[in-house]
Amino acid sequence: MSTEDGVKRPRGRYWHPLLGVFLLGWLAVLCLAFPAPGQLALRHGPLILVGLLGATIGNATAVGGGIVFVPAMMLLYDLDPVASLKLALVVQAFGMSSGAIAWLRRGAVGLGSPARNAWITIASVGGALFGALALAPSPATVKGLFGPVSIGIGLVVLLMLRRRGERETPPTSHLWAIAVAALVGGVLTAWVAIGVGEVLAAVLILLSGLLPARAVGFGVVQLAACSVALALVHALVLGGVLWELAVFLIPGAVLGGRLGPIVAAAAGPRRLKLGFACVAIAHGCLFVWQSVAAGA
Repeated sequence: MSTEDGVKRPRGRYWHPLLGVFLLGWLAVLCLAFPAPGQLALRHGPLILVGLLGATIGNATAVGGGIVFVPAMMLLYDLDPVASLKLALVVQAFGMSSGAIAWLRRGAVGLGSPARNAWITIASVGGALFGALALAPSPATVKGLFGPVSIGIGLVVLLMLRRRGERETPPTSHLWAIAVAALVGGVLTAWVAIGVGEVLAAVLILLSGLLPARAVGFGVVQLAACSVALALVHALVLGGVLWELAVFLIPGAVLGGRLGPIVAAAAGPRRLKLGFACVAIAHGCLFVWQSVAAGA
């Protein structure tokens, strides 16, 4: 059964047996791969809630959990910007993938054909890999860009409040513009962990007139693809991932990923995006102020 947004209502309940399998596997990894897991859980266990919050917001709006993870790690753990970025991307790989599966079950994904979907995915992932490997971000880049990008995304979300959209697929003439947005969004995601999902959603709604739920769902899938690619690059090539923190963020992100689409449907797109836009702009202003203060 389809909703007025042109997508299917979620079938079944939030819980799925595979979530239980995942949590058992996570517990095994925690106990076997880390020394003194009990003490580690006492120190970092609350990060599960941070992962849950970030992934819920990220999958309900397509912006990505980085909007929560990056500032949380920098402000609560005093991590440098690049370490926070690496952590956010690894956690997003799990959280956004969980959310992408939930959106796929709703049928809220796709631009009309497999070829179109593949073309845009190649552009977004290609931009992400180029941003990570050819234009590797410095701490100053991450901290300097996160604020303006966050503010810009918040303002775009406010613009999206009034634009409802009616199309289920974008016009063919818009595909080049969408591909450019995916490429630019991918580079931004490599630098600040957010960008491609909300940039694509904004373009699809504001330019192509796509139904909001379909635009957000497609943005979530693209951010999941970029996050997985970037997580593999940082984990296997560049290194520097703080796994003792990631291991507690990841289960919350997986649970929040499935919760995001449900929250979006229950709250309604307008109220959810209004609240998110305010948070994004506030976060951005905080980081801009910190960058200016540090340079003064």
